[in-house]
Amino acid sequence: MNFRLKNISKIFSLTVVVLIAALPHFLFAQAAINGKVIYEKDHAPAVGANIELNNKSASAITDETGNFKIRIQHPNQSDSITISSVGYESIKIPVSSAIKKPEFKLKEIVKSLNGVTVFNTKQVIGSTSESVGYYRSWNHENTGGEIGRFFYLPYKEFKIDKIRFKAGNLCDTCLLRVHIRKVVDGKPGEEILKDSISMYVNHLSLDTKIPEFDLTPYDFTFTENQFYVGIEVLNCSNGKKGFCAFNFAGTEKGEYVYKSRGTSEWQTTDDYTVYLKLFLRF
Repeated sequence: MNFRLKNISKIFSLTVVVLIAALPHFLFAQAAINGKVIYEKDHAPAVGANIELNNKSASAITDETGNFKIRIQHPNQSDSITISSVGYESIKIPVSSAIKKPEFKLKEIVKSLNGVTVFNTKQVIGSTSESVGYYRSWNHENTGGEIGRFFYLPYKEFKIDKIRFKAGNLCDTCLLRVHIRKVVDGKPGEEILKDSISMYVNHLSLDTKIPEFDLTPYDFTFTENQFYVGIEVLNCSNGKKGFCAFNFAGTEKGEYVYKSRGTSEWQTTDDYTVYLKLFLRF
């Protein structure tokens, strides 16, 4: 009897050791990283910052308070997340460390002042009429689609400070992303903006303030004479109210370019153009 008890005791102890050794791997089979991204300089929330898992499909974008949540299925010990925002140094941190951190700080990129070009001449291009001629109904369920128009400029270098648009939003809140692309064979091509610039818009009507993407803090210098500016609806929420709708507004005769999904072909419509106005310096 004592011999049997000793064997049972040994087997139990060995089982405990095996379970303890395997526990970290079991816990690491699934991971959810919750955190907040802020700017190091003033501790303000970093809205619209990108969080991506290296070599994986998992990604997230910070909300208006800088918070995010990213779920990772079966990560490897070597996996890491990258946090990035235009004009700031990217952060790359192992997933095992990121799980334990509640807050992440982005440091502003310091630019050299050598050979700086002064951009002091201002110009506004794009839509001239403010009277809405139509609304273009748009899918707001994160399809990867974009809608916008082409622009042509004669300048060698210029900056885009703001991109203004008009829309009708019957949802509580929508997250939008702006795209600026090269023009290749008469169609939108690869991104000029490599990082995400996004903004939240609340309920919109013609009586509310016209929304605009503010690119001034990023201080980009563009050199393309032809380019496409488009807007993507990442997602919309409507609380417990159920169905809601999002529409882009057009104001004057012209053409606009769109694709309803990320995998769709670009199409051009030449009745009313979508309202887009760019505020430039050159």
